[in-house]
Amino acid sequence: MALDLDPGSAATGNAQLVRAIIEEMDGSAIPFERFMELALCHPEHGYYRTPGRIGPGGDFLTSPRIHPMFGWSIAAWAHWSWETLGKPEPFTVFEPGAGEGYLATAMLDWAWGRDEEFAKALRYVAIEPGARGSDSRVTWAAPPIQPAEHGLVVTNEFFDALPVRLFDATSRGPQEVYVRWNGESFEEVAGPIANIPEAPSDGRFEVNVRAFATMTELSALVEQGAVLTFDYGYPREELWAPWRTQGTLLCFYRHTSHHNPYIHVGDQDMTAHVDFTELEAALDSAGYATFGPVSQTVFLYALGGQQLVEAVRQDLQEYFARRRALEQLTDSAGLGRVRVLAGLRGIDSTPPGFEDGL
Repeated sequence: MALDLDPGSAATGNAQLVRAIIEEMDGSAIPFERFMELALCHPEHGYYRTPGRIGPGGDFLTSPRIHPMFGWSIAAWAHWSWETLGKPEPFTVFEPGAGEGYLATAMLDWAWGRDEEFAKALRYVAIEPGARGSDSRVTWAAPPIQPAEHGLVVTNEFFDALPVRLFDATSRGPQEVYVRWNGESFEEVAGPIANIPEAPSDGRFEVNVRAFATMTELSALVEQGAVLTFDYGYPREELWAPWRTQGTLLCFYRHTSHHNPYIHVGDQDMTAHVDFTELEAALDSAGYATFGPVSQTVFLYALGGQQLVEAVRQDLQEYFARRRALEQLTDSAGLGRVRVLAGLRGIDSTPPGFEDGL
């Protein structure tokens, strides 16, 4: 006898999360931004509440997971900031969205391996609600966070994971995308018309209304020091270019990218490219001098990435490991497309990696 094996809403993704979203909808529709927020950040069942999402066994790779040399590079940049400020103690590194702490460990290892005075001055605060890495040198914290007098705020693929509002350009203006449950799956419905100055006149686009406030909040974590941001994105004129009619929203599931946010709900990552014009404006308003954005490729090579590879030619295993890692970190079709933006406050100098203004 054949049985009815249809899993119902469980086929859409994490069954508990899908049920929680349906219950919040309560027979109506919610903005896509709220749907994305629940899918990624629901306090119990959201995508980021489950460990192991990043890495070979997860859904995507980030630069800190490729090789510690990425973290060593940022540690050397932090060391430059610390020296330029006059070697203050403590010097606090804040990392929102720290994941499982791979970047923190690499940076702390570099500090202890290169400059004991710097290592002793260094305090590392990983801002990751509900997560804890295994490195005892790291302080794991959740907001609100106590600011520091001197330090560095470093983010890696943090802003592109913030929930975004989704719009379709129409003859009446930008129409917001809402989401509802039709009894079998999630589907889009037309929401209200919005007033967005200089919005695209054709196609689909995203607006991250949280980016400015989030960067403003992060920039307040250090009185003097730096903000260093790595993320996928463009200045606004590129992000909203006339030819970009499909938007930039992407989903990642088991190392495969696609454009459907309504499947694998809670089991896949969702991202949208960052508006770097907005991030620069937030830093400017907070009194930071801004530099970049430059590509991660330009940044890492300017800091000495190639020299770091060549330095271990006598150890072929490590040499090839570093060479492969640098190729991945600077791949123009992958991580090399990440942009790097710096902000300095209390430092009257051009930071490493940005000397040519590329």
